[in-house]
Amino acid sequence: MEQPRFVEQTQPGTVFGLLSDDNRVEILCTLWDSNEPMRFSELRDAVGLRDSGQFNYHLDKLTSQFVEKTDQGYVLTTAGRQINGAIEAGSYTTTGEMEPIEIDQPCGFCDGTRMFYYEDEQARVECDTCPVKARFSVPPSAFVGCDRADIPRVAAEYMRVTLESIDSGFCSLCDGPVEQTVCRAVDSEDWEEGGSEHEKTVGRPETLPVVRYECKQCGIEPQGLLNYTLLDHPETVAFYYDHGINLQEQSLLDIRQLGRDCGQVQGTDPFRASVSFAVDGDQLTLVVDEDLTVVDTERTTTG
Repeated sequence: MEQPRFVEQTQPGTVFGLLSDDNRVEILCTLWDSNEPMRFSELRDAVGLRDSGQFNYHLDKLTSQFVEKTDQGYVLTTAGRQINGAIEAGSYTTTGEMEPIEIDQPCGFCDGTRMFYYEDEQARVECDTCPVKARFSVPPSAFVGCDRADIPRVAAEYMRVTLESIDSGFCSLCDGPVEQTVCRAVDSEDWEEGGSEHEKTVGRPETLPVVRYECKQCGIEPQGLLNYTLLDHPETVAFYYDHGINLQEQSLLDIRQLGRDCGQVQGTDPFRASVSFAVDGDQLTLVVDEDLTVVDTERTTTG
């Protein structure tokens, strides 16, 4: 049986050129706000374009790419809904920044004070004592109606959704397929040397495991610590649940307190890396290969 084939029929520049007219954007927004298909005259009246010929010209430009004509009327295609979603998120039209916000929870690695920064859709969490930091994208719409004090936690929840998507094998930007590889931090192109202080908090780059992601569609290559990725593994979830902790109810701002161990590379031929989680004297250790497959688990009691 032949593999499915996907062919790019239209150049991206041509497609996005279709959105260069305000009337066409208004058509998309009107269909987005409608809960059901809209007839030609109904859609034209809602858009406010009296000239029927002119309206038909703009609607025709959108049909097949962003709008579909059905027996019940006009509706948005998947691409049309995605474009409107980006408009609502403010990704193309909104920018902003805010004064740094001190995070209530201390750093999980050194107990230092953490600060939250946001500028141009980029959120950063940095510690004033150790070099451990996080950086991730958050659209302005995530903070609509949000009190200033709640912004760091809302951003952390958005990052959780992003991590769940990429850990499930789908790119958070383009929905393309993502490959996961576990490697030594020193072998990662994005590794930033942090000196002796960095080694005190997360470990030596020669033995510190990181997960490197690669989207086969758009090419982005984010990376993260192995202990974060394994927090969603069924063994880890069950381990914490057995101790009365529901990880789904824990903010990523708190989870660092749960997973201080960033992991250890045990060998490279074959590649093996381990991470341990501890609660109330009990410990769970997971061992993974380079494909992020858990090849061994062990529960021990240290207390």
